[in-house]
Amino acid sequence: MNYLRKTVAIMLMLVMVVGLVACGKKEEAPSGTEIKKSPLYQEKTRTLTIGSWYEQYYTSAHTDINANPKVTDVETAEMNLKNMRTIEQRYNILLYYNNLTWDGVIESINTTIMAGAPDCDVYMVDLQFGIPAVLNDYAMSLEYILKESDNASLIEDKYKDVFSESGSNVIQTLQFTPDGLTYLFGGKAINTNGYALGYNKELIKQYGLTDPYELYMNNKWDWNEWLKDMKTITADTDGDGVTDQWGFRGPWTTLLQQLLMSNNASIASVKADADGKVTEKLTSKETTEVLNFFYDMYQTHKLSFWDADCDAAWNDNVYAFAKGNIGFWIDALWINSEADADQNMLKTLGVVNWPVGPSGDVAKNPSQNATTGTYFFIPVGTENPALVYCVMYDYFNWYNDDLSYRDDLEWATNWAYTNENLEVFKSMGDETRDFTTDLWQMITWADEAQPRGLIETGADAEAITVSAFQQANKQIVQDYLDINFNKSGK
Repeated sequence: MNYLRKTVAIMLMLVMVVGLVACGKKEEAPSGTEIKKSPLYQEKTRTLTIGSWYEQYYTSAHTDINANPKVTDVETAEMNLKNMRTIEQRYNILLYYNNLTWDGVIESINTTIMAGAPDCDVYMVDLQFGIPAVLNDYAMSLEYILKESDNASLIEDKYKDVFSESGSNVIQTLQFTPDGLTYLFGGKAINTNGYALGYNKELIKQYGLTDPYELYMNNKWDWNEWLKDMKTITADTDGDGVTDQWGFRGPWTTLLQQLLMSNNASIASVKADADGKVTEKLTSKETTEVLNFFYDMYQTHKLSFWDADCDAAWNDNVYAFAKGNIGFWIDALWINSEADADQNMLKTLGVVNWPVGPSGDVAKNPSQNATTGTYFFIPVGTENPALVYCVMYDYFNWYNDDLSYRDDLEWATNWAYTNENLEVFKSMGDETRDFTTDLWQMITWADEAQPRGLIETGADAEAITVSAFQQANKQIVQDYLDINFNKSGK
């Protein structure tokens, strides 16, 4: 399942951006400024380390906001930097990120935590390896940290709001464990990081097709309409016998995730049935419809392609739409910012909610499918986890409870191009709707029947059929769910 690691290329912007960077020696608070010590204040300065796979800002290493080559909002950057200085003095700590790389984070989790001496006090994880880490008992639950650990009695009430009836404005969590405890957390903000369906307005107009957004607003945007559009756009435009205009391009992992969502389907959902058992959905009617559509896009109708070269050049599929010869693609604000720095596509790019599948319901489909995304956890073996949690809480709360700073939409509006597009992105990230946790990317699939095998289009590829894929993996999915979620499997 190593190829799934590449999903991080399309998921990095799901990380809560808690700071904007700089480097240098530690800066003292302005003269005359008194910072109230936390009840968890350390008499001896303690260094806390967060294991990550890329650089983060701000930490104790940073003093000058202009050291960040991408800093844009000076006011919030200065707030982040000031917040770091306050945290240092409030707790008498130093905080650093240790960029271990993607593979290095996984190795550190699987070796040092097991040995009882974790490399880091906090780990940044993608759900692809974060969920297995939790299920293997590598993480401490927030319930334990806030209520039972040493020094839990010193934690001020505001840090426990994650368990309040109204929830927390600072911390977001993900609960998926069979014991109902919470292990993964991150900074909370207005969610504009959903994945919408991008489309080329000029191609839609050129072929006389109805604008997808118009269809969506009239409740007529479904898989049949989308399929018709993709088939119309896919073409050999220069007559050389080679397709050079495609109905769709984009990473297959995110495509499959969104198809499942739009048909109210799942493969390895952790939701229990009426008998309290978590059962595989790989062979369900809804998921079979998804897999058939997924297969047909590549194999039957040849609306896109995926081969070994696509694995080697993953980002080529992410940004292919920028060339103007793609009808539909997976779109996100961060993708627009990377692919269209000069905003040349302002009049070309449109976005729309994903079309509804035959078993889907526009009002009931979940807004997101939690298979990837960035969270943090405090590992078993970390000294004084109460201190570590409160430091992280304050780190995420760089805006000091002023949500107008946290939820500033200037950047999002800029890369949505239009307010109409921004509303689509906001709806795709709507956390008030059903939020499913489908662990299909956690599965170690049968060697002869990988999900990607359904869409392989290389010269030597032999695509596996949907029924063969299901037959080879049905028990594998159920075994995974039994081991992790059903008592009978423990």
